[in-house]
Amino acid sequence: MRCAKCHKNEATIQFTPVVDGKPQKIIHLCKDCAPDPHAKIIEAFYRRVTPGEFARLQCDAKAAESFFCPSLEELLEETFRHLEELDDPEKLPGGRQEQEGNVRILLIGTFWHALHFLLTGDSELKPHPLPPPPLGNVVQGGTPTQWPCKHGHVRSLLPNEVRAVADALSKISVAELRSRFSVASFNAAHIYPRPGRARWTDEDAESVFEIYPRVVEFFRSAARDGDMILLSSD
Repeated sequence: MRCAKCHKNEATIQFTPVVDGKPQKIIHLCKDCAPDPHAKIIEAFYRRVTPGEFARLQCDAKAAESFFCPSLEELLEETFRHLEELDDPEKLPGGRQEQEGNVRILLIGTFWHALHFLLTGDSELKPHPLPPPPLGNVVQGGTPTQWPCKHGHVRSLLPNEVRAVADALSKISVAELRSRFSVASFNAAHIYPRPGRARWTDEDAESVFEIYPRVVEFFRSAARDGDMILLSSD
């Protein structure tokens, strides 16, 4: 059986998400895609919220704590459910576009640095100055909020900033992004590699090109609905 995440390697690990105390469908993962709870890695998360939800979170510390501290099982369940839906466009009546539009949390794992570098050319990630918006907002932008995450603070993008990012990303195809990649430039710039790897390979880069359309659709759907996007590094 192939891994449910990368669809390349043989699955050797079974993961059973639990939602509301009820076990869900078993997800089969390879050893490269299975999460390592002991690994010290930085992963990027995107969350969509309405402006009204954002205002309520600012006034309700308990709700904010629950919102920003989902369990690992909840995050994996959301991520892998999305991956399964993309593989089966018939799961919802509206097909693929409706499925992607329903995604409220997007995990891009450790590929945030690679994506930021391909979009902006910036590898140093210094807070001042960061690459200008809108492309500088895709991974590292936004206004810091009051809520801490493992690495800094959760950052927020307002609806107008989300629309600007969505418009900018719509002009950059996967083919264009692919043309900007080279193993030599990634390794020379010390781009954060995937877990368990010291250096980049062409095969590793394919994962970035697979994730990119999901990021584009995530921003596009949020812009369409007038949502904000919250970014965190955990």
